[in-house]
Amino acid sequence: MRITSSNLDETIERNAQIHNEVKAHISFIEKRLIKWRSFPIEQQAFEILKEHQLIEIPIPDLNWGGAIRKFPNCHNVPIINTAQPRVYQYFIYWHEIYHLTESEELKLHGNDYDISVEFDLTERKADYFASRMIFGDGDLYDYFHSLEYEDFFVKIAHCMKSYKAPYKAVLIQLYQLAKKNQNQAVQELVKSHFDKQLTTQTWESLFQEYSLDDTLIKPSYVTNLNAIKGPIKEEIKQHSDVELFAENLRVVEEWEKEFKYELNKS
Repeated sequence: MRITSSNLDETIERNAQIHNEVKAHISFIEKRLIKWRSFPIEQQAFEILKEHQLIEIPIPDLNWGGAIRKFPNCHNVPIINTAQPRVYQYFIYWHEIYHLTESEELKLHGNDYDISVEFDLTERKADYFASRMIFGDGDLYDYFHSLEYEDFFVKIAHCMKSYKAPYKAVLIQLYQLAKKNQNQAVQELVKSHFDKQLTTQTWESLFQEYSLDDTLIKPSYVTNLNAIKGPIKEEIKQHSDVELFAENLRVVEEWEKEFKYELNKS
């Protein structure tokens, strides 16, 4: 379900319904997967994804942030689109971690733990989980009010920079907190801006004008297919006489060259 100002309240209601389940999943992640707690939250996510054979490729599709793909070795591998702005990549890190790990948690809880297979609800859980990992129980509401700027987009840009979170994620979190604090004025302010989106160039100009880190709203364009290349190279070492493995490696390396070539053209 695409979130707009018209279904924003419904989204917040869904968040309330799944809150306890997502909170339990966060506890599961923190106990079992997060190793480097002094790392920034996006780096913690990156380290988890690396252990799941992360693939990074720049795909020129701004509607596609990432996915989980099952490879022939039965491993579920996360794929991140590095043509997206970095703040969106960071959000997708946690979104895909939810999908990677929900089945692991289900095994631990057996039949007593309900994880819905409804697509929209599962996606909402993944998004809410990502938002909770980025914002925590934190102070976005207070931080927003501490910013002494009149322009709404300028205040949101500072929030995006400080929490390393994408525009819509900031607005949804802010709206949820405004509703909790019964602040009707902020709710209306968020709703009136929710369906508006600045161009990439406008965001860059705004970030630069206020001395914010504009790399956060730019793509990284990383190409990393090592999760595929590594296992193939191991097979070649063990079965040097099997041409199929060498051919597979050539195909993957051609993909890698193609992504880098397309990037250089642009």
